[in-house]
Amino acid sequence: MPMMRFLIEEAVNAIEMLIAVGFLTKYLGCKYTGKKALGALLLGWMAAFVTLSLMNYMTIFESIGTYLYILVYFVYALLFLKGKVLLKLWMSIITQIIITIVAVITIVSIACVMNCDPISIITDFSLPRILTLAVSKIVVFAVDVIIIRKHSADFSGNKLWYRLIFIPFISVISITTLMKVTFAYPDTKFAVWLGMFAIAAANIMVYYFYTVISKEYRNQLTIKLLEQQNENIRSQIDEADTFVNEMRTVRHDMKNHLLAISCYLNSGDIGEAQTYISRLTDEYLPNIQKYICTDNMALDAIVNAKLTVCRKKKIYLEVRYEKGSLPDFDPMDTGVLIGNLLDNAIEAAENTESKHILLEIGTKGEYRSILIKNSIEASVLENNRNLKSSKGDKEVHGIGLKSVKSIVKKYAGMIQFFEENGMFCCSVLLDKDKI
Repeated sequence: MPMMRFLIEEAVNAIEMLIAVGFLTKYLGCKYTGKKALGALLLGWMAAFVTLSLMNYMTIFESIGTYLYILVYFVYALLFLKGKVLLKLWMSIITQIIITIVAVITIVSIACVMNCDPISIITDFSLPRILTLAVSKIVVFAVDVIIIRKHSADFSGNKLWYRLIFIPFISVISITTLMKVTFAYPDTKFAVWLGMFAIAAANIMVYYFYTVISKEYRNQLTIKLLEQQNENIRSQIDEADTFVNEMRTVRHDMKNHLLAISCYLNSGDIGEAQTYISRLTDEYLPNIQKYICTDNMALDAIVNAKLTVCRKKKIYLEVRYEKGSLPDFDPMDTGVLIGNLLDNAIEAAENTESKHILLEIGTKGEYRSILIKNSIEASVLENNRNLKSSKGDKEVHGIGLKSVKSIVKKYAGMIQFFEENGMFCCSVLLDKDKI
């Protein structure tokens, strides 16, 4: 019988840790695929299983010791799973909180229903013990499945949620303390059960309401993003109109310029004709020479509009385009990506002495490459590593860079910021197959 109990208990421990590690892996996602992913899962499960078995051997009821499991999950998540560090910590805590709360409430619930001592359920291998093991694991699995299917909170853009980590921490302390009360005073088990249920309900409500708040936050951010994109489009239309009007003026005036040159030539005054042409080249024709024509009409419209802006601000915008680089790139995505990057470059270069911007578009292996450089007076990355907006409404004005990153993500690309030779550089690579 002792050997049978040992085997059953260890089998239950193995199942519990497989559920826990599997839930954590499914929620965050593994960094690897294939055999490496399976190997990582088995390694994490084995570490958690050994930890649980040792804890069961050393104590009949681990309370604060549950944080040791959290540490094991967290290390596993750091080594093998995706996501930010704080998200990995949060989910490691949630994984164990679910197990602890479900196990404790199940023990007290069965003790109330079967009218037995809660501590006997832990120490005696009996029917109540078997029921507790079976019910608790089924409930944990069900809760994990529900969370995986229903979770919709967007934690990436709102750091306020990290403060909620304290709630499950406090809940574990509270619920394990209540469990110890039932050990000392078995007659209070029903009142303790109500308290435990209330704590569990409070945690569920906190998570639920935060998902609602998170959706609202995401919706508001989307609205602001659309408003910012609409503002950029309106600005680009205005700039394009200005450019078109200037081209019409050039076309209208060119006839008069040619007539004036013709008169000088007909009268034999070649010197005056040369002087007129020289002035026309230096002061007037640069407006025409800056016209960019590629195989992407949307790119042409945006870049030429920005050229007009740069000319007014006395910024030299140099464009290098490799033919065939972005022929089929979505016009809207072109506007968001190139438009925002050029706007940021113009804003930065305007306050420098050299006032220089370079836009270079080409191909690098399996990627489309977009490189934008702008002159700077001092290091940007040293003083503002996270590239936060210096404007009043940081959330709104920071949307431009978020829009750029969303486009890069859409095309399975990469974005990198660096500095070289007195220039701030933004390098974007987009997967050819996604365009």
